[in-house]
Amino acid sequence: MLRARIQNGEYPVESQLPGISALQDEFAVRGLDTIRRAQQILVEEGILETRQGVGAFVIGTTSLRQVDVVATLTKARDSLVTAIAAMTAPRRSITIDLDLEDDDTYFVLTDALREWASDQRHEAKDEPDELLREKRLRWASAAETLLDRIDDAL
Repeated sequence: MLRARIQNGEYPVESQLPGISALQDEFAVRGLDTIRRAQQILVEEGILETRQGVGAFVIGTTSLRQVDVVATLTKARDSLVTAIAAMTAPRRSITIDLDLEDDDTYFVLTDALREWASDQRHEAKDEPDELLREKRLRWASAAETLLDRIDDAL
């Protein structure tokens, strides 16, 4: 019952549980050892932390026994491998000669960047996923910065 109350938010993460006597009354339990044992089980599961002389504090809502450690570590490893590969990959660059007598290259490049930035800002307004919304706005800003750099170079 204590675990359920923690998991449904009655005792939020970082909150201190009531003292053992109060928990005895709350759960209609006579023995101190019953409450202490329940707390110890939750400590072992990574849900509670006890501090001697201070009390018990909620540090999580999911039992470490329910976590698929191998899958979690595999996912973390895959993310790290991807990040390391991106950091160590050689930088790629492209040089576009905007001094050509042909104005089409400048027009196509800048018009495409302007339109793409505008589309990203427009789609960000309706994007329910906050992370993707922030990415779209960041991409639009990067495109606009690139447009400014192109104009400054000319």
